[in-house]
Amino acid sequence: MSDLTSLYSAIVADLEQAGAVSPYPADANEPDPRYLSYGVRAPQLKVIIQTHQAALRKLSKAQKRQLAHQLIESGYGEQQSVALHILKPLTAYFEPDKFAELDHIIRALRGWSKVDAYTGNLLPKILLSYPEELLPLVQTWNQDANMWLRRTSVVLFTRNIAKSRQFTDVALSLGEQLLFDSEDLVQKGVGWMLKDLMKVEKARILPYVQDLRRRNVSSTITLYAIRDLKGAERKSVLAH
Repeated sequence: MSDLTSLYSAIVADLEQAGAVSPYPADANEPDPRYLSYGVRAPQLKVIIQTHQAALRKLSKAQKRQLAHQLIESGYGEQQSVALHILKPLTAYFEPDKFAELDHIIRALRGWSKVDAYTGNLLPKILLSYPEELLPLVQTWNQDANMWLRRTSVVLFTRNIAKSRQFTDVALSLGEQLLFDSEDLVQKGVGWMLKDLMKVEKARILPYVQDLRRRNVSSTITLYAIRDLKGAERKSVLAH
C-alpha cells in the first residue's frame, strides 16, 4: 500500500469514526438525495485535518492533487472539504489548460455547502487571473442541466468578486438567464449575488431589483437581494 493510499485510508477512517458518534445525519442541511455525508460538523472536521496536516505537508504538489481528486470523487461532503483544504493553496495550478480538470471538480459537487465553499475559496483567484478564459466555462455552467453548476455560475460573483466591481455586467447577464429557474437554491444564488452587488453599486442594482418586482420575478430572488436594505429603500422595492 502506497503512502498516499495509506493517508487517504487514515483520513476516511477518522471521518467514519467521528461520524459514527455524531448526532447529525449530515454535515450540513443538504436537500440533494445524492449528497453523501458522515455527519461530521466543521469543528470536528478541523481537528481531523489538523491530525493529518504534517503528512499532507510532506506530499508533492502532484500527490496533493491526486489525493484531492480521490477525496472529491468519493462524493462525501466531508472528504470534499478536506480536498478543498488541500487545493486552496494550489490555486495557481489551474491555468487555462487545466480548466477541464477544474470543470470535473466542480461537477463532482452535490450540495450548496460544498458548491459555495469551492466557489468562494477556489474560483475567485482563477477568475481574476484568467477572466477571458474562465468566463466562457462559467457561461456553460449557467445553462447546465445540473442545478449546482447553475448556482455556481452566480455565486461566483458574490463576496470579494462583487466588491471588485469588475464583473457586474457579466454577473447581471448570468443572473438574468436564471431569473425563472425552477430550483429554489439557484434562485437564492441569484438573490445572494444581487445582495452583494447592491452593497457596492446600489445606484445601479436597486432600480434593477425594483424592475424585477415589476416583472413578477420570484420573491425568493428579490427578498434575498434586499436583505440588507432598511426603511424607505426596502419599502420602495416592496411597493412594486
